[in-house]
Amino acid sequence: MPEDRSLDEFEGSDDDASESDPADADPTDTLDDPIPATSTATWTTGGADCERCGERVERRWLDDGDRVCPACKSW
Repeated sequence: MPEDRSLDEFEGSDDDASESDPADADPTDTLDDPIPATSTATWTTGGADCERCGERVERRWLDDGDRVCPACKSW
């Protein structure tokens, strides 16, 4: 049966202390601003007209700035 060992035995040596502490880092220096989420589709209860063919659909996909039905979407 293996011998019980203390976690202190696995602790890094004093040489590891020379590395910088991540808690001391300024998060604004290391993180970029997040990219805002972009909607890819809309849902309209009762439907809305496709901006290309005029078909009335509940779900329209965004395609080159237009809200379009699945048939008009360039996949």
